[in-house]
Amino acid sequence: MKNYPLIIIIVFLYFNACKKEDKTENLYFSDTLLSQVNSGDLAVHGLTYNSSYLIYESMEPYIYNKYTYDSQNTLRKVETAYSFNPLSCVAVSGTSLESDPRKAKISQYSEFEYDADLRLTKKSTYFISNGNSELNYYHTYDYLNDKIIKLNMFNPQGLLIQYDSYVYDDNGNIIRDDQYSNNSGIKLIYSVIYEFDNKNNPYRVFACEGEPGIYTNRNNITKETSVYNNDTAESGSTRIHTYEYNSLNYPVKIDKLECVYGK
Repeated sequence: MKNYPLIIIIVFLYFNACKKEDKTENLYFSDTLLSQVNSGDLAVHGLTYNSSYLIYESMEPYIYNKYTYDSQNTLRKVETAYSFNPLSCVAVSGTSLESDPRKAKISQYSEFEYDADLRLTKKSTYFISNGNSELNYYHTYDYLNDKIIKLNMFNPQGLLIQYDSYVYDDNGNIIRDDQYSNNSGIKLIYSVIYEFDNKNNPYRVFACEGEPGIYTNRNNITKETSVYNNDTAESGSTRIHTYEYNSLNYPVKIDKLECVYGK
């Protein structure tokens, strides 16, 4: 564990180098779009956007995501490459240290389906093994007034594995998330209660992925109280989050992380 900071430093030296090498992509920036998250002197998350100012790439240590949209700017596919080599640039087995993350070997992808009103109805996630795609799981969505109130997760055979039930406040923030598992019957696993500020949430750029919560909330979580249920007792924990904001009411600091917008 004592070598972990050194490993992270090396990862991001390669991350930054690879990012600069690609001169073919036309990247777009905005003062209201999150472009980088730093922990001290280290970048821990990089984001790029397409000409419609939709999330195009997300780069973190060991993981790279690329987003593909149709002509209506509707998300159709997210491709993921994982790295198990801390010296690589979001590389996977079979790629070299000089690899650009945009050329990394994709090992997982998700495809998205919508109804006539372009509401997300199904998200299917596949793993790629030996060049073959295999369905790993899929999600379906239940709505009330265009808000996702239930997220269902199924195995490839169509068996319900678990689901999340959501309660919203008037600003569109999830104030309660109850997760249930279906293991020998439906059972409540945990509940989380959230409190919020009244500022802009920079992570809403990921709302298209269909993961309700931090990626869909309008505001930023200031407090989360978790209660876990088991067969004998309940246990719980509370986390407090602090923020500093810019003049546009976006956070420039989240706990110990610094947020950068635009170039």
